[in-house]
Amino acid sequence: KRLFKLISICLSISMTDRNRATKIVVLCTAWYAISSSQNVINKKLLNSHPLPVTVTLVHMLTISLCLPFVIKVWNVAPPPVFSPSYYLKVLMPLSLGKLLASVTAHVSLWKVTVSYAHTVKALLPLFTVILTRFILKEKHPLKIYLTLLPIVLGVVLATVTELSFNFGGMISAVLSTLFIALQTIFSKKVSWWH
Repeated sequence: KRLFKLISICLSISMTDRNRATKIVVLCTAWYAISSSQNVINKKLLNSHPLPVTVTLVHMLTISLCLPFVIKVWNVAPPPVFSPSYYLKVLMPLSLGKLLASVTAHVSLWKVTVSYAHTVKALLPLFTVILTRFILKEKHPLKIYLTLLPIVLGVVLATVTELSFNFGGMISAVLSTLFIALQTIFSKKVSWWH
């Protein structure tokens, strides 16, 4: 019965919705494949050329050079024109946060295994909850804090059992996660302003 219900639901979805759903699945799969490949390639690159800042800058330069072409091919609407003060107050801090998050992420990939670096990055919800409490003065129910305990315990367990542990790599992964959380909070704060 469930199979027939699923089939009838699928058949009742319009072709436009199916196309949109297919596009979303393809894009998510492509993102996952590219992201996973990028981590492995970055690790190999950083093992042979331990220059994390250079790798970050080359990545950002490449994105800046390729993005206009991709935007044109995908027919993305042009971005709005921003005032100079908006660039200084909003875009520059976000850009700096992205740069710092990328550099520290590359340092962590250089110093520790990809799996461990990403395990440490699982602390993102913890940092986001704690920072929103102090920066945005948001109060969260006790349940939220309790749901973060398994994440913290998992990262602690991974840290104690990591065979190729490197303190600098762990700190870099933590800092990268912290910068990402700060970017998220800053973006939320900016969205309140506008």
